[in-house]
Amino acid sequence: MKDLLIDEVSNRDLAGVYSEVAEQIGIENAYRLFCHFKGQQLTFPIKFLSSECIAGKIRSEYDGTNVRELARKFEYSESRVRQILREK
Repeated sequence: MKDLLIDEVSNRDLAGVYSEVAEQIGIENAYRLFCHFKGQQLTFPIKFLSSECIAGKIRSEYDGTNVRELARKFEYSESRVRQILREK
């Protein structure tokens, strides 16, 4: 069935969000996602990187004066950046 689906359909033939997914990553990868997650509802967090990863980057890039720049770069509030720096 996989070969039939991939070889004979276009993005327009896919149901709902699968059409959009296929536009971004291709029909074969959209089908792989479908097979793995079908029946589940997925929600993608706004942040791609984990909080721990971002905290490490903030700590490593902090120079003592750039809280505002780090807040903008990582889309955190200045108070959250200061809190991360205090948690060392």
